[in-house]
Amino acid sequence: MKKIIFVIALSSLFSCTGEKLDMNAARKTAESAIQLIADEKYDELSKLYTPDFRDGEEKKLKELKFSQIIHIIGKMQEYSLLDSSRVTTDEVNRIVLKYKVKHENAETTETYTIAKEEGSYLLADVYITNQH
Repeated sequence: MKKIIFVIALSSLFSCTGEKLDMNAARKTAESAIQLIADEKYDELSKLYTPDFRDGEEKKLKELKFSQIIHIIGKMQEYSLLDSSRVTTDEVNRIVLKYKVKHENAETTETYTIAKEEGSYLLADVYITNQH
């Protein structure tokens, strides 16, 4: 009996972390975020956050950071996918997408970490750096 319970528990653990995420759905989320940041639509952008990312930093502070970045680098002109990877461990199943984004005054490298939570593909992290 203990053996059966152990096997059931073990198989349920693997089924939770073993789901292969859809790269196209992850790209759609990341590219929506790129456009929403460019358009400064932060209320809509926050709907794409995972609960942990949403609660990790005060909403107004995130908005201020994005606004300051956009003010400095200018309007977004175009973007292209540089790299994509999957991060899968016992606890994490995510897709990391890195984009080159051209703005009026600068080019940035923007990294979007996507997780499937609450049945949707959501932003678990956003990291924007200036290209040198």
